[in-house]
Amino acid sequence: MKRSVLIIVIAVLVSPLIANVATADWRLFVWTYEYKIQERGTAEFEEYVTFSSPEADRMKGITAIEHQLEVEIGMSSRYDFAIYQVFKQAPEGALNYDGFKLRSRFLIGRQGEFYFDPLLYFEYKGKPDFSEHEIELKLIAARQFEKFLVSVNPILELKGNDEWETEIGYAIGTSYMISRILKAGIEFKGNSDAHYIGPVISHGQGNLWAAIGTAFAYGDTEDGKPELQIRFLMGIGLAD
Repeated sequence: MKRSVLIIVIAVLVSPLIANVATADWRLFVWTYEYKIQERGTAEFEEYVTFSSPEADRMKGITAIEHQLEVEIGMSSRYDFAIYQVFKQAPEGALNYDGFKLRSRFLIGRQGEFYFDPLLYFEYKGKPDFSEHEIELKLIAARQFEKFLVSVNPILELKGNDEWETEIGYAIGTSYMISRILKAGIEFKGNSDAHYIGPVISHGQGNLWAAIGTAFAYGDTEDGKPELQIRFLMGIGLAD
């Protein structure tokens, strides 16, 4: 646990030293993506901290933690690229390096050109020894209704090495702008193993933002899948 706390402290203390007024990729959701990419010529640091418990009514001694450290760069007006470093910590265990992720996002058309604004999302996940591979494809379809936003993410995952497995999932988010710096909503996510619902709150301005969301399982859940997840997400615009 001490190592996980150290990572959070370093991220909070060091990142502001290299931040400027660059526009950050302010996320309204923690599971769902919107029609948005990092602006061209700018960069952002993001940290994800996800707590997963097999029981919804308690977390002590049974909660696993995942840390993701991300740097994303706006490569053009329609394309951005990101690199993630992933760390995992089993309940009462040590923090270990779990692998890396490479992610690209492509805007399609102009905002408002279609009824839903579309974006293509591509992600590769790899282990440190390249023993496992995972490819994730998403279609992000979002629409803004004045202060209200809805975004739908159908997801296709390919996992394996010599033999590949296919999994279909989804994430759906709705958010309402309470004020210029505060937005709140509800998210849904899941696949054939489990389905989740929970509230999300996002707060930010300029190059600094943070969000927190909770996912509660409902319906049938496969063995080994968490009944409760909590995710903290923070973004800081970096010097361009």
